[in-house]
Amino acid sequence: MPAPPAPSPRLRLSAAERRPQLLDVAGALFAELGFHGVSMEQLADAAGVSKPVLYQHFGSKRDLYLAVVRDTITEMEAQVRKALEGTQDNRARVEGAIAAYFAVVEDRRFQLVFGTGDLADPDVRAEVEAATSRLAERVGALIAADAGLSGAAAAFLASAVRGLAMDGARWWAEHPIVDREEAVRLLARLVWRGLGSFGPDAPHAQADR
Repeated sequence: MPAPPAPSPRLRLSAAERRPQLLDVAGALFAELGFHGVSMEQLADAAGVSKPVLYQHFGSKRDLYLAVVRDTITEMEAQVRKALEGTQDNRARVEGAIAAYFAVVEDRRFQLVFGTGDLADPDVRAEVEAATSRLAERVGALIAADAGLSGAAAAFLASAVRGLAMDGARWWAEHPIVDREEAVRLLARLVWRGLGSFGPDAPHAQADR
């Protein structure tokens, strides 16, 4: 097992600067050693602060852990939204969003958010479910507008697409038998061809609505 991060030198930072630094250090340690494998003393030493300073920002180790989870989820949402909103080209949107999910699984904090053990925690599960619902809602709105489907049908497809992207990215992270770029292209092609069959001009589109 790789050694945990070396303790950081004690630097004077403002409260606004200290919080993200603590989250960054805690994310690395939690990802490496798990929630139960890290003490607040270890976290403080790794961040280069005293335990009282750490407790000023986070009342408990669980508070710090949940803050890391929320920070990771926020970053994931930002990456996916950027892909969806950064272009009007729907095919590029699909590929960009899938690439964002693949980037997430390469983050060491990924298991904090999507590991099966951590999802047993009701607060972690609630945070993850809320985030995935928000993303599915955004994707569903795009599908409804482009494919001419009802809101309910688009929401169903969006949830399926999100699951396909995340599960595909997770499987790839454990079995990288092709390089990341090719994996993204393959999955994007699958999703794009599937969604394309629901376009208003596609054969039998009226019957499928």
